[in-house]
Amino acid sequence: MTKSLNTSAADRRGLLIAIAALLAAMSVSIVFIDRPLAAVMMNVDPRLHAIAERVTWFGRSTSYLVTSGVAALALGLIAWRAPSEALRRFARGWAWLTLYLFLAVALSGIANDIVKEFVGRARPQINPQELRPFYFGYDYQSFPSGHAATVFGLAFGLSALLPRLRWLFLILAAVVASSRVILNVHHLGDVIGSVVVALLVVHWLTAFFASRQLLFERDPSGRLQCGLPHRANSRRITPA
Repeated sequence: MTKSLNTSAADRRGLLIAIAALLAAMSVSIVFIDRPLAAVMMNVDPRLHAIAERVTWFGRSTSYLVTSGVAALALGLIAWRAPSEALRRFARGWAWLTLYLFLAVALSGIANDIVKEFVGRARPQINPQELRPFYFGYDYQSFPSGHAATVFGLAFGLSALLPRLRWLFLILAAVVASSRVILNVHHLGDVIGSVVVALLVVHWLTAFFASRQLLFERDPSGRLQCGLPHRANSRRITPA
C-alpha cells in the first residue's frame, strides 16, 4: 500500500511540475514573445502560410466528435443487442474507449471556451492589445486556442491509451497547434494555455474512468494501466 501511495504521489508531483513549467512558459511568452512573434508572422512566407492553412484543419473538433460519438453510440447498441456475451463484452469495451476520446475532445473544448470568455484576449492582429472579458466576439477570443485544445485533448487521451506512442501524438498535436501561430490568429501564449487546459481536463477524465475501472486501473505498484478492449478482460473495461 505504501508503494502504491508513493507512486500516486509521484504521479501528482509530475503533473504539478508539468503544469508549473507550462504556466512559466506561457507567462514568458505573453510578456516577452507574443507581440514580436506576431509581428514576424505578419510577413511569413506565403508557402508556409498555405501549408499552415491545410494543417490547421486537423484542429477542428467536429470530425473527431462526430466520428467518436457515432462510434460510441453504435458500439453501445451492439453491446446491448449482440447475441453472444463475448461480442457484447468486446463492443462494450470499444464503446467506452470511443466515449473516452469523445469526452477528452469535448470537455477540453468546453473548458477552453469558458476560459476564453473570462479572459477576452485580443487576437494578434487587433490593436490595441487589451482584454475584453465576456465580449463574445471573435476578435477577443484569442486565449486559449480552441484548435490547440482540441488536438492536445485528443493527444493526451490517446497517450493515456497508448503511452508508448505518447511523443508521436504530442508532436503531431504541436504541429497542428503551431499552425495557429503561423496563421497569426493566436499568440504562442494562447497555444501554451490550451495545453494546460487540455492536460488538466484529460488528467481528471482519466482518473474518473479509472475510479470506476473503465478502460483504466491501477496496478499493485499504483501505476495507472490501460486495458484496451482487444487485450483486456471484462474487469478492466467495464464497471466493477
